[in-house]
Amino acid sequence: MKSTLDCLECIAAQALRAARVATDDLELQRRILDETVKRIPAMSLDESPAALSKAAYDLTNAITGQDDPYAALKQAQNDAALALEPELRDSLEHAADPLEMALHLAAAGNVIDLGVQHADDIDMPTAICDALNHRFAVDHTPQFRASLDTCSDLLYLLDNAGEIVFDKLLIGQLCAYTKVTAVVKKAPIINDVTMADAEYVGLTDICPVIDNGGAFIGAPLSQIPESFRARMETADVILGKGQGNYETVDDFPGDVFLMLKAKCEIIAHHMGVEKGQVALISTRARQALG
Repeated sequence: MKSTLDCLECIAAQALRAARVATDDLELQRRILDETVKRIPAMSLDESPAALSKAAYDLTNAITGQDDPYAALKQAQNDAALALEPELRDSLEHAADPLEMALHLAAAGNVIDLGVQHADDIDMPTAICDALNHRFAVDHTPQFRASLDTCSDLLYLLDNAGEIVFDKLLIGQLCAYTKVTAVVKKAPIINDVTMADAEYVGLTDICPVIDNGGAFIGAPLSQIPESFRARMETADVILGKGQGNYETVDDFPGDVFLMLKAKCEIIAHHMGVEKGQVALISTRARQALG
């Protein structure tokens, strides 16, 4: 996905949100914002929004001297989601179609995104209720099931802390169909999951977990190491969670599925849905429709 002028405006807003998370020092907040805005004129709209916005978070870390300014928020999100896990697991055990329910629960987890909203705006119980009572706005579940029938290697691109608990439930279901390898970030960025999060929530007990080689938002094809791109190319199926993965792998060749809530008008338009709607999109099915 390519960027738009609106994405450049959003990058400035992301810089200010990140600055306020990282420090209460108004002078440092202003410096983070100023330094981010200085870089906007050189940003190419041919890049994805996720690739461009990384500058805001790199500058936040560099200027404040913090490696992981979102650490406390990530911990709180993981703990909140883990508190819900027993009830969610019980619902799955009694579901008529556990895989379908797990898909919708994983989609519900995608509400946890501090790149586009504040922590106080996140309501997990409401997101779960909405996800279980509404169909995907774009629903390529049949295509996903068909791909699982011939899949022996599924690469699951994780997104955020907290959300990873919902992903763990889906991965538990997927492991009955195929080998699953989950992918985290090598180093912290926003509230995206790292190996420490995967270990904390118990995902490493369920499936192999690897990192994508850096502190990237999504998996920008122009930035990830060749070794990780090669791993993507060997996967039979890729399932990417969240806007960052949508923005960066929507044009990756292969059997790619993207699950996310549209949290901005630009993404919603690109997805073909309304802002706030959730979709499970097969990029192959979308391409076939022209």
